[in-house]
Amino acid sequence: MQERLRRDLANASWLAEQIAAAPGWRILAPVRLQTLCVRHEPAGVTGEALDRHTLDWVEHVNRSGRAYLTPAVLDRRWMVRVSIGAEFTERENVRTLWTLMREEAERS
Repeated sequence: MQERLRRDLANASWLAEQIAAAPGWRILAPVRLQTLCVRHEPAGVTGEALDRHTLDWVEHVNRSGRAYLTPAVLDRRWMVRVSIGAEFTERENVRTLWTLMREEAERS
């Protein structure tokens, strides 16, 4: 169990680093365990348009059947929770998720 938790924490940390380094993406809360609170914020998109964008791309990720992310409200704006902790989740799965998140956010 300890090894699995370390793996999940390392994967969450890796994903947080990728998100923090990507233009237009933001980590919205400290990553203390394996859940990340994130938002894709395209230039010039704010307010309700940003909420629509967020809900659109997360819905596309969820409908893909490849991952499930949880939309939630933080400071009256929609954001997405990414929780890494399924028993068989490895780094390659997290890499694939990150690619999927970027693809869907760019399409929305």
